[in-house]
Amino acid sequence: MPEAPERLQSEIESLPLSADDVMRTHMKRTTLVLDAALYAELKRRATAEGRTLTDVTESTLRLGLEAHGGARRTRVQLPSYDLGPFLADPARRDVLPGRPPGEED
Repeated sequence: MPEAPERLQSEIESLPLSADDVMRTHMKRTTLVLDAALYAELKRRATAEGRTLTDVTESTLRLGLEAHGGARRTRVQLPSYDLGPFLADPARRDVLPGRPPGEED
């Protein structure tokens, strides 16, 4: 009986593996929390295309990442205005214009 594990191992090694099978052995598993409508759309596409939900989800994620890959947001130049000198000294908040020092509300 000790030969059984070795025989099974050799049978497994002799099975033809596709590129997808080899790729899946290196993939990570995760849990996604999806909106119900998004999940239903992914399931509908998988059924319509005769593919698994995993395949459709993975290809959709890849397409989304490729669409935004390398694209950087352009720098926005905000307008600036010269509003003149300060009416109050920011370092001395206790002294406000038009009010004597030390007077409080």
